Order: sequence, then structure tokens, then C-alpha cells
Amino acid sequence: MVIPIAYYLPAITGPGHRLIFSLSGFITKSGWNIVLLLISFYILRIVFSIFSYDSGLPSGIFLPILAMGAVIGASYGMLMVNLHLMPAHLVVNLIIFSMAGYFAVIIRAPFTAIILITEMVGSLLHLMPLAVVAFVGLIIDNLMDGKPIYGMLAAHMQLNDMTQDESGHEDQITVPVYEGSSMIDKSISQISWPKNTLVKLIKRGSRDIIPNGKTKIVAGDALILVIDEGQRATVYDEMTKLQGFI
Repeated sequence: MVIPIAYYLPAITGPGHRLIFSLSGFITKSGWNIVLLLISFYILRIVFSIFSYDSGLPSGIFLPILAMGAVIGASYGMLMVNLHLMPAHLVVNLIIFSMAGYFAVIIRAPFTAIILITEMVGSLLHLMPLAVVAFVGLIIDNLMDGKPIYGMLAAHMQLNDMTQDESGHEDQITVPVYEGSSMIDKSISQISWPKNTLVKLIKRGSRDIIPNGKTKIVAGDALILVIDEGQRATVYDEMTKLQGFI
């Protein structure tokens, strides 16, 4: 499927610079078929991006984000033109604004988006509208609890690393509960323990307590945790955070 699309529509493949430059030819035309074509370009770019990322090959997302933002702006602009709500010569402005807004929201870098797009268009005439679009988009994204793409990719990579570190062999660690720990006076069931962690035993003074979900933790306890052998460092770090010492 990719090969024939790349052959007949080479502009929608690659990083995206060819697609951005080709939009000038589409926005000079009219008709609903242009709107549908631009929307299909956006959908294909998303599909190609998913396959490209899942392939594991080294690639960037910088220019593809700008290209997808440009297509959104062109699609919306041509929709407004066909509804006779906007003259066709203003569509290019929507392309510019959409690139800035899309980039600012996904990367979470509004100032970078404003400066980058201003440099690309080579004019300061769009500076104020670019700022408005970038910051309004960022505010809406925050209200919708959006996450920056680089942070999500980093978390995904870290999760993969943690999964790869699992050895499948059992190990034990002892975690002391100090005074001031946020775990004090909480029951076992109230605590979000690290993944693949089991509280095997609680040493309290001279007593050994076999815990259940209702067992409360007190200062001075020593928790005997059963963990995966390859997760020792990760569990130590998570337990330190869990006690509120970081």
C-alpha cells in the first residue's frame, strides 16, 4: 500500500517539506474534493507516522509535526472558502497559524513555535497572531490534561527499559521505615507498591509480622519485600519516593 501511494503521491511521504510546499497548488483551487483530499492527506500522514515510529528506525518528528499542522490549516481554510465564509487568499495565513499552534501544543514549546514559524515565513507581520494561536492552543491543551510528546516518548522508553530489566528470578530487599515517612499509619492495601513487589514480612522490634491488607505500618518497621532480581535499583528508588523522601 505504501509503495503505490509513495509513487503516485510522493509529496505526502518523507519528512513533510514537499507536502508543505505543495499546498500552494491546492489552495488555489476550489471544490469540496480539495477539502476531502487534504483531510485524506492528514489521515495518511498519521498512519505513516505510526508505522514509521513502530518500525524502530531512527527518525525525527520535528518536520512531520509542522507538515501535519500545515495540512490541518489548509483543510480548515478550504472548508471555510467552500462555505463562503472566507476569501481564498487568506488560507495561507491559516496554514502558518496552524503550524505554530500544532507545534506549540505537541512539543509544549510556544516560544520556539513562534520564533521558528516567523523565521520560516520571513516576516514579522504574523508575529502577534502566531503568539495568540500558540498560547491559546497551549491553554486548551493544559485544560484537557494533554502531555508533551517528548515526555510521553521518554516515559515509554523508560517503561520498555524497566520491562527488559525483569529477570524472572526472585530476590528480597529490606526497606526501613523512618520517622516522618509518608507510609506511617497506612495499611498495606492503601499503599501503591512498585510493580511486581510483595510485602513478605514486617520486622517490628523483636517480632516478625506476616502482613495482610489491613496491617498498618509504623515508624521503625523493616519491610521485607520480594521483588524481581533485575528490579532492585528501580524498587529502591520507588520506595524512597513512596516514603516521601524525594
